[in-house]
Amino acid sequence: MSVIQAKSLHEAEDLLNSGIVKKVELAFDINSDEFFKLALECGDRGAKITRGKEFFVITFKKWVIPSNDVSATKSNILM
Repeated sequence: MSVIQAKSLHEAEDLLNSGIVKKVELAFDINSDEFFKLALECGDRGAKITRGKEFFVITFKKWVIPSNDVSATKSNILM
């Protein structure tokens, strides 16, 4: 299973909400407020957060179906 790197908080949220990836590495400097907000959102959906060599990695144990609130875009639809 490959790890997808997110370069910003917005990109990380998009990847995690897409339901397409199971592992996202937070490859950017994240402040504590952003980290805990993201941790709460992901933890509610069954994610595990671990510390990698350099960055935090968020892993979902099973595939997550995105909510209906997420609009379909070219980046989050499997083609």
